[in-house]
Amino acid sequence: MKKSLLALAVLASAAGAANAASSVTMYGRMDVGYESAHHDGKSVTQDNGTANTNMSRFGIKGQEDLGNGLAATFKLEGRFNGDTGSYAKDMFDRESTVGLKGNFGSVRFGRATAALENGLGDFVIGERALGFSNYASATRHSNSAFYDYSMGGLTAGANVSTKGGDSGNATEGTGKIGYGLYAKYSANNFGLGAAYQRDGVALTKEWGVAASYTFNPVTLGASYADQKADGTSTHTKTINAFVSGAVTSNDTVYAQYNRVKVTNASAVTAYGLGYNHALSKRTSVYGEVARNKRTSLTGELVSGYDYSVAMRHAF
Repeated sequence: MKKSLLALAVLASAAGAANAASSVTMYGRMDVGYESAHHDGKSVTQDNGTANTNMSRFGIKGQEDLGNGLAATFKLEGRFNGDTGSYAKDMFDRESTVGLKGNFGSVRFGRATAALENGLGDFVIGERALGFSNYASATRHSNSAFYDYSMGGLTAGANVSTKGGDSGNATEGTGKIGYGLYAKYSANNFGLGAAYQRDGVALTKEWGVAASYTFNPVTLGASYADQKADGTSTHTKTINAFVSGAVTSNDTVYAQYNRVKVTNASAVTAYGLGYNHALSKRTSVYGEVARNKRTSLTGELVSGYDYSVAMRHAF
């Protein structure tokens, strides 16, 4: 009987240690608001919800201590429409990975953010009406292996994907191997970012650089990216710039400029203003208005504006 009790005590102790070494976290954010777009005087979209499907998201992440500084990790994260509860795309389209991390950095397998998003994504501002991208390539790669390493203010990484690329369709074999490299550096009030990416399905290559500097309470940022399609001389060049400033400890105003130009084709220019008021560390309300126009080699084609107001809560 004593031996049985002792065995149970040992097992209970081992189970407690295993549980203490493992963790699972649920997290996300709800972002619901009103958006409206008017082009050439006509209302083209009105949405009491999430026309920009990047807004609301839900995720589960965790890790298990394997000993000797090594840990197993997983992360599942997806976007959904806050006004209906329906998924905007696939259930875990933002990230679906499993991997290992240690002193060597981290290795993950599955679907996650690609190089340009990792290198340039921090150098853009705005949410809905001002949700301008500062590059043209895929935001994420599927069927990929990812490596990331951080030391001090420097973070760098690389990824390689099968022929499925961003679409996840690896069985057709119609694409090429995709890959990417990125690095970003942040120290005090200064930031730099750079990335190169090849999308295997879209058959494009793109590189980009970005920088930001903070003169308290004002931050300035800018980026430039150039995408080229295989077998053509067509380039898509993206210029992005922003300025943001804290008016009070809870209030921030910001402005953004964005221009996308395709070789021998139309150009899109957009600029706008935004305001964010923090109700707490996790809850805020914000509003944005943007002016945009698309022009061709012969003149203006279409112009208009977008505006949005929304509330966000992180959990």
